[in-house]
This record gives sequence, structure tokens and C-alpha cells, in this order.
Amino acid sequence: MGDDEDDGFIGLPPGMVDSGTFRTPARTERPRAEKPDVVFVPTVPGMPVEAPAAEQQWVLTLPDGSAETVTGAVVIGRNPEAPTHWPNARPLAVADTTKSVSKTHALIELDGSGLWVHDLDSTNGVWVVVGEDATDVAPGRRAGVPVGASIELGDYVIRVDRR
Repeated sequence: MGDDEDDGFIGLPPGMVDSGTFRTPARTERPRAEKPDVVFVPTVPGMPVEAPAAEQQWVLTLPDGSAETVTGAVVIGRNPEAPTHWPNARPLAVADTTKSVSKTHALIELDGSGLWVHDLDSTNGVWVVVGEDATDVAPGRRAGVPVGASIELGDYVIRVDRR
């Protein structure tokens, strides 16, 4: 047996090497875009640079687990309508199976000084609860709502947080 004869290896079928089946076209050189020079801004040695804190938003967490972000004014009830004092208030209809929430129950307002709740002459009242302390919100008045508090509309409880 010579060198070209059976040496124990199986080769490719005839024509397979030259078939072009697995060939891809040669890459063409594309012009590269000019990149601007990197500019390094020196910092003062020993002075840490703090990233600005992201603005946290006020969030209402409803009993069903859904969350609503407060921007401006939100009127809450079973079928709420914006009061004349706040015509641009966003309505937030809630599903209250106990029917303790009035049709238009309360208004939650965000202004530069914080979050506030107003009782819109509801039947079952509005309370702001912080820990064990509950504050009854008188109709026609507003009460501040701190982070971590709950707003009770009758039997319906809304948690207030910032995220």
C-alpha cells in the first residue's frame, strides 16, 4: 500500500471541498466614522463626585396591589367626577366591594410642599393613618399625607409611598 491508499481516515466526498456551499462573500472594507476625541474632566483630588438623586414620585398602592403615580390632582371614588375647584383632576375609579367609598369620595393633591388629601363630603369619611395615629379629615379641609401613611376611604385603604 502506498501513501495515497487507505490510511484509516475517511475523506470528504468528491467535489465537496470545491462546492462553495459553505463559503461567504469576502468582506468589503467600509470607511470608518471619525470618532471625537475623548475629553477627561479632572476632579478635585479628595472630593467625591455625587450623582444627582433621582426624583422620587408619590405612589398610591391600592388594595388590589395596583399602583398609581400621583402627578397633580387625583379624584378618587367609585365613579369619580372632577370637582369644580379642580377641573383638571385625573379621575381614579376604584372597585369597592363593600360600597364604603362614595361616588366621588376624596381628592389627593400634590403640590410643592407635599401630598394632601381632601374629603369631598363623602358619606364614610377620610382618615390619614400613620402607625397607630389616625387623623379624621374634615370635609372642606385638607390634611398632609406623609410617606408610609395610609389613606382610609371608608373601609378602603390606600398605602402611600415614594419610589
